[in-house]
Amino acid sequence: REASIVLLDERRLEMIVQPRLYAGELLDLVSSHCQLREKEYFGLAVLDDNGHYTWLQLDRKVLDHDLPRKPQLLTIHFLVKFFVESISHLHENKTVEHFYLQARSLIFRGTLQVDSEIVFQLAALALQAQHGDFDGLSNDTHTSDNAARSLIKKSPLLPANILKEHPSLTYCEDQVIEHYKKTKGQTRGQSLVNYMTIVESMPTYGVHYF
Repeated sequence: REASIVLLDERRLEMIVQPRLYAGELLDLVSSHCQLREKEYFGLAVLDDNGHYTWLQLDRKVLDHDLPRKPQLLTIHFLVKFFVESISHLHENKTVEHFYLQARSLIFRGTLQVDSEIVFQLAALALQAQHGDFDGLSNDTHTSDNAARSLIKKSPLLPANILKEHPSLTYCEDQVIEHYKKTKGQTRGQSLVNYMTIVESMPTYGVHYF
């Protein structure tokens, strides 16, 4: 069956799943594609009709699971399944990066409920990690400001529920930019660690709902 594996950076891996392919073998393939050696933290899941994830069992063949019949293209999500107390327990930068991508996605989709002020702070750290210093976007502050607004609009940073709480998108962008200016000088690695330190302190982070 044709399948599309959704990776944590939103890229997709298109493939044909053969009847004899085990879920564990598929996880190995995807982990190898993502250059992840600490694959024991990850799993594969499909969305059911209620929008909940059902994990594939690694010792069963992929097509032996109770999978949605329609559409014909099977969509499988590659996700963090087992969370660690702190990313300091992880050995590889690649693994930390994937934990960060999942945390960012959980916040953007509203699965992980976060106060506005913390969302703005996290959005700034995400911008710092992806794009470096605010004033590095341009030599001119006004141009940097516009560039930052454009990046905020294009990136999965501000969840819909936060946008509804505030008077306008511009207000939210202003808050993020204020925080962004304060993260100046942080390396990509420092920004990711600071981001995850905040997320890991949240009571519902790492909880899967069934």
